[in-house]
Amino acid sequence: MKIALVSAEAYPFSKTGGLGEVVGALFKEFIKAGIDTTLFLPFYRTTKQNFPSSTVNAGIVYGVSVGANTRFGALRTARVCFDEEENLKIEASTQGNLFFIEHNDFFDREELYGTTHGEYLDNAERFVFFCRAVLEICKIMNLKFDVIHCHDWHTALVPLYLKTFYKECSCFERTKTILTIHNLGYQGIFPREKLEITGFGQEMFHIDGFEFYGMINFLKVGLFNADIITTVSPTYAKEILTPEYGAGLDGVLRKRKESLVGIINGIDYKIWNPETDPFIVQNYGVNNIKNKQKNKEDLINLAGIKCSSESPLIAFIGRFAYQKGIDIIAQAIPALVQKEVSFVFEGTGEAYYENKIRELQKNFPSKIYAFVGFDEALAHKIYAGADGLLVPSRYEPCGLSQLIAMRYGTPPICRRTGGLSDTVEDRVTGFLFDEYTSAALTEAIERFIEIYKNKNRFLNMIYEAMKRDFSWSNSCKKYIELYRGLINEGKTGII
Repeated sequence: MKIALVSAEAYPFSKTGGLGEVVGALFKEFIKAGIDTTLFLPFYRTTKQNFPSSTVNAGIVYGVSVGANTRFGALRTARVCFDEEENLKIEASTQGNLFFIEHNDFFDREELYGTTHGEYLDNAERFVFFCRAVLEICKIMNLKFDVIHCHDWHTALVPLYLKTFYKECSCFERTKTILTIHNLGYQGIFPREKLEITGFGQEMFHIDGFEFYGMINFLKVGLFNADIITTVSPTYAKEILTPEYGAGLDGVLRKRKESLVGIINGIDYKIWNPETDPFIVQNYGVNNIKNKQKNKEDLINLAGIKCSSESPLIAFIGRFAYQKGIDIIAQAIPALVQKEVSFVFEGTGEAYYENKIRELQKNFPSKIYAFVGFDEALAHKIYAGADGLLVPSRYEPCGLSQLIAMRYGTPPICRRTGGLSDTVEDRVTGFLFDEYTSAALTEAIERFIEIYKNKNRFLNMIYEAMKRDFSWSNSCKKYIELYRGLINEGKTGII
């Protein structure tokens, strides 16, 4: 079985969020499982800087059409493997399994997708080039993949290009495609005049093509043309069939529902392991949970808040964004801080919500600590030191923070949506609430406080949370099973 992963980002080579973390973890797990896997990525400036001598020019120059222009690119390759301790090893090699699409005008930039002023205006051109370059390289090198697994809108044109411009190419004769939706909120929507840069004419501007409310939509085209569609949790796979969660594509997804599959993401247990975590002051595990308390004391001191080691300390780590429930957190906190509860925040995001968090800290400096930014060491300290974690999302395709929190014995307080519903068991490993209101969130936090005060019951909840297995090896097995079924012409769906 020969698999290609095609993504706009993958950790540790490039990453802005969950997409990069997930694709990087999948690549690692497939290699560990002995699956012949090649990862295609853009060759960004950040990759050049972080891996300056780890890639080699493969000596392949190719040209692909981006509208009326032919754009020429190069290919850089590397070989990735892992030692016995699962440490990443990357070395320059023309016999590589890591393929970087090089085009300085498109990818040698400060950021991956845009700046604080907005998305790059040529993102359509950039990822049309990337999609076509991947297939052109496969054609030139006669690479015969059983499955090309695409991720999010940036790579969603690959299935369509395979069925059109490359349908006569013998190397793709048996190739199947999978498109994974990591977050349906990001679709690659562009003005209608951008259609010509895809290589298609106005005949493709229709309801079963690119057309989307007068614009063009890359993800929509991918959903129509991929052999299988996956998303990152079973519940989210069902939710996106409805107008409430479908982001305008629920009709398309209902047409393809027999080919829609939900597979839960995992977390990297080498990175997220309280027994070996180098960032925390006291390591601990299921057999010595009481050692977690020292990390709470360390976090209280670091935050400079007036919180007794016996009072509940609740954290939020993530994007300060509309999706993540910051508005209902801000509404709930003024009353909650009167109940001997303290809060720690870490994250970045929309300026409006960043200011909301700063305002809360200003109003309640003895009860709230806010770090606007992201610090890897601090995140580990918060997961280990907090008693609970807030994840009150409006919608959540899968979510990683609740999985990490459970790994660290920090019960999550989550809205019952998407992957949160699939991974958190109410009153067993965490707390779930239904309505997206500050009142419902407050009630869930009050339930948390009630159980927190019952030390034996709370200790048992920590134990149950830490026992759950959300390692990537489980998710990897499900993807491999899906690949095999697809290669053998099997169809799998959620309904």
